[in-house]
Amino acid sequence: MIASSLLSNVVPVLKKDDTCAQALGWMDLFRVSHLPVLEGETYVGLLSDEIMYTHGSIHDTIGMLDIPREMTFVYEDVHMYDVIGVASSRLLSVVPVLNRKEVYQGSILLTDILHNIDKLLCIDDPGGIIVLEVNKIDYSLAEVAQIVEYNEAKVLSCYVTCMPDSNKVEITLKVNTARIEPILDTFIRYRYVIKNTFVSGEDINEEMRDRYGQLLKFMEM
Repeated sequence: MIASSLLSNVVPVLKKDDTCAQALGWMDLFRVSHLPVLEGETYVGLLSDEIMYTHGSIHDTIGMLDIPREMTFVYEDVHMYDVIGVASSRLLSVVPVLNRKEVYQGSILLTDILHNIDKLLCIDDPGGIIVLEVNKIDYSLAEVAQIVEYNEAKVLSCYVTCMPDSNKVEITLKVNTARIEPILDTFIRYRYVIKNTFVSGEDINEEMRDRYGQLLKFMEM
């Protein structure tokens, strides 16, 4: 899933001779806090409401403002992960997209990103979610998938979170079955820590979680 496939057709663009009042009006209408500024087809930068409020006069043109450009856009052929990275690092509500000739192609709304994360992680597919913890040095995606498939299930999506100041990682799996107990049994036998589980958006029975916790402690003795 690349940036060009996420473009929204509703994001307006600003020109340097637009006033701050006009820009704020568009932002309010589209419920965003950023809008791209163009000069012809050339991308000038990304204007935020914070910059205009700091400037102080809403009657001045936006050409009078210092509009940041660096790290405010992505190229059309980058992966969705790069789009998420730019939006997250700069707290952007809109991510402009350029082609490799630096020509503006359109913008991606934060809501577009969230909608496509659903598809990326197979959130709407029925099944269970398993959150594991393991030492970084022991992490093997092949082994994780093999354990799931050993129990006649499939991994629909997977992402890994590196835990700060720790030698451990969290592995979040979405599997295509709600019957996850046999999978949990196998992970425990392989000495994985089961941090959390969900089925159809609900926590599994607390008694079952306690049972697996007790079994894990027994295995570690």
